[in-house]
Amino acid sequence: MQYTIEFQTDHLDMVLEAVRRQIATPAEMLGSVGESLLRVNKDRHHAGLAPDGTAWEPLKPSSLIDKRKGGILNKSGQMLQSLNYQVESNTLTLGFDGERNAKLAGWHHAGTDPYKILPKNKAALSFGGVIVKRVNHPGLPSRPLLGFPQSDSDLVRDVLEDHLMIVINSIKG
Repeated sequence: MQYTIEFQTDHLDMVLEAVRRQIATPAEMLGSVGESLLRVNKDRHHAGLAPDGTAWEPLKPSSLIDKRKGGILNKSGQMLQSLNYQVESNTLTLGFDGERNAKLAGWHHAGTDPYKILPKNKAALSFGGVIVKRVNHPGLPSRPLLGFPQSDSDLVRDVLEDHLMIVINSIKG
């Protein structure tokens, strides 16, 4: 007795070619990854969490932030609005746009040493009803904004798997 199995490779060849094209030109996949990483990073920012899930140091009681604007690092929302991703060829970049916002993000991410605040265009500074010639700022605590924890790695894997499954399932056999 004998059994013969003939393996038809036409459909498999089409699936492998579709996957190969996606990998060779990954912009669409990287765009999906970028959207997902942008969402989770903004969610962490709104929750006041570092990428590793630890809470940012709370604001000092003397901080003059408008509490109605959302708390830590959300006074105007401008810096967070500048967080975006870009896909170029086979590279995904997630970061803050604009020189000012990128600089602010860097200061908040790494923290700063103590520094002096001096008036730029006037003889004195005025805030909260107080007029002074300078302020000795104690420095900013580190509040990490971006990173790549295991949860982000898992997210990227899931997004790529989902994307490739859509490609595979779209091939008609």
